[in-house]
Amino acid sequence: MLAIALLVLACARPPDDAEPDDPVDLIAWVDPLIGTGGFGYGVGSGTPAATRPFGLVKAGPDTSDQYGASFGVYRGGGYHYDDVHIEGFSHMHLHGVGGTDYGLVALMPSDGFDASRTSRPGYRAVFRHEDETVEPGRYAVRLDDPAVQVDIVAGTRTALHRYAFEASVAQPTLILDVCHTLGDGVCLSGQVSLDPEAGTVRGEALTWGDLADPFPVWFTAVFDPPPVAWGTWTEGELREGATAAMASAGPASLWEQPDEGASLGAWLRFDARTVRVRVALSTTDAAGAEANLAAEHDDFDQDAELTEARTAWETVFAPIRVWGGTEDQRRIFATALYHTHMMPTLWSDADGRYRGFDRQVHEDGPYWTDFSLWDTYRTVHPLYTLLWPDTHRALLGSLARMAEQGGALPRWPIADWDGGFMVGTPAAIVAAEAWIKGLRDFGEDSIFPAAVAVATGAVDAPYGAPPDVATLEATGWYPADVVGTSVANLQELNIADAALAAAEGAPGVDAATAAHLAERSGWWANVWDPEVGFFHARLSDGSFDDFPSESAWLDEYAEGNARQYLWLVPQDPEGLFATLGGEEAAVARLEAFFEGARAEYEAGEDGLPDPYYWHGNEADLHAAWLFALAGRPDLTREWVRWIEETQYGTGADGLAGNDDAGTLSAWYVWAAIGLYPLAGSDRYVLGDPLFDRVEIDREDGTTLVIERLGGGEVEAVRVDGEPWEAPDIRHAELAAASTLTFCAGGC
Repeated sequence: MLAIALLVLACARPPDDAEPDDPVDLIAWVDPLIGTGGFGYGVGSGTPAATRPFGLVKAGPDTSDQYGASFGVYRGGGYHYDDVHIEGFSHMHLHGVGGTDYGLVALMPSDGFDASRTSRPGYRAVFRHEDETVEPGRYAVRLDDPAVQVDIVAGTRTALHRYAFEASVAQPTLILDVCHTLGDGVCLSGQVSLDPEAGTVRGEALTWGDLADPFPVWFTAVFDPPPVAWGTWTEGELREGATAAMASAGPASLWEQPDEGASLGAWLRFDARTVRVRVALSTTDAAGAEANLAAEHDDFDQDAELTEARTAWETVFAPIRVWGGTEDQRRIFATALYHTHMMPTLWSDADGRYRGFDRQVHEDGPYWTDFSLWDTYRTVHPLYTLLWPDTHRALLGSLARMAEQGGALPRWPIADWDGGFMVGTPAAIVAAEAWIKGLRDFGEDSIFPAAVAVATGAVDAPYGAPPDVATLEATGWYPADVVGTSVANLQELNIADAALAAAEGAPGVDAATAAHLAERSGWWANVWDPEVGFFHARLSDGSFDDFPSESAWLDEYAEGNARQYLWLVPQDPEGLFATLGGEEAAVARLEAFFEGARAEYEAGEDGLPDPYYWHGNEADLHAAWLFALAGRPDLTREWVRWIEETQYGTGADGLAGNDDAGTLSAWYVWAAIGLYPLAGSDRYVLGDPLFDRVEIDREDGTTLVIERLGGGEVEAVRVDGEPWEAPDIRHAELAAASTLTFCAGGC
């Protein structure tokens, strides 16, 4: 990875007075700037915005480079570490996603105001990293011109801003850009209304982002002190009066996004050096924004709000404690835990109201959206089940309501509809794995019938369904001349098939359905081409398509190549090994896969799509753990450690690619505690913990202890003191255990 030095003035720092027997104070090691940089395919797309766990509001900077460019792929979270300009402090961001969306309702300080400052090029300001302070719940920075200290602390649906204007600023002014969006997003319409005497600005915007369909946001902002001068603008022209509205020119249908959106905002000038702002958002209605403000902020006390934010994050970290590890390992691990709670996004108001997938207002919140399911089903959701099962029930409940209100399980829900990105039916995997591992009361009466109906082609789902189930059932594979991304679609669907089959007994999953899905879950073997030794595109007549290269990104795969998709059978590793010619043959191919990746890394090929093992891409994230299942746990430990040491770091480029709502971060958490979940199953592969001791609190009040004894190589594993010969452990076995011991010369 690139060695980018983070020059942070006051990031959260670990305590100096910790006793040796104390667990690591994880929240003190969190560095939200990790994963906010990188280049090419190594961009992390993280955001340093101030936020609470799963908060609607992620209030922070949107940036551009020295030329004013803000290319969206580099700024999935609105921010890229190499940038030099801040172009507003907006209130909604995604984390680690390889596309841009949101932004919304941006504040920006200025020295006076004129028509040239009605757009981002006119109001951007230079900043330096040594002037940033970033910690969970807070983002602060000093801007150069105008010279202003900005400090933002987040509530769940709100944010507190403080702008301290230095003496060189002649006319302290705040700009409120109602139609501020990220990437190619556009604002379709909006309105803004000022009450200067009360120091209040209210408004709304209907935006259409790169990823989300059009959705509305309402806001209320209260300024202290009230302004002494004010105004509004539309389309770059200043308006008289305290109210303005604007709609975009050009087409705005569900099928045709306008090239340019509306431009709308307000400005407020103050006779004070310090201005404080309380902001609340709602995706329900104007009354929701007002109620959210009243529920979360009745004053401007940032210190109290930061204490509450820290408490919220400490609650997230509470179920897990670790001892030992290097400083870098602690920082990466703590930040990884933090990243797992940046998404999904809480979409409901403080009173429980929200707009569902039917675009109607419901009152049975809390309710979350923004699930990057194609990514997170592999690492994040299994981690929720292990560490935060009650949280996971609540999140799954939102997927259930999407099925009830929209007509199907989503694939990648964003805002109030499904984005439809990527392939497969990952929501079924998430729900089935949770059921297999014992979770109940999460909306299974809605989730499983919807999942089975989609899997069997019994419904014409409006979103989230696999392609042409009838053709699949007739041929036994997806013909590449009929279905695009044919291999990836088949493999991903087969993972879901196996998971649903294993959830036999769940509502709607009867014995006959489970038996058929279990049989179909092995159809990945139907696209095995023995002549080339890879899974690859098969046509309707049964022949295989041309195979130009094992390293090429062909249409039959989704963001990957034949080498990477060779391993995408986590539901049946043993069957895969048999297909490859046995365990020894599988190990040999795995070794070549990883040795090729190491050669690429040592040649300095970071930032490019790796033709071998590629940690920045989800399809092969489990590959290093397959060595153990093929009889070589030593090689699993060797290559997992290589990934930990080369694909993660403490710099802004500290992730190997898009974090995808915490997916890469959760991988590190699993590896660091010595376990890895096989997606859609109840199996955990055993590895090698980074820490001397890990404690995980369970719902039933018991604690699982994972310990590494000795400083050498792991030679054996014990469960409650008894030798454990298997390379993996089932969830029920782990749940019944008190101590999992990795013997490294100290047993």
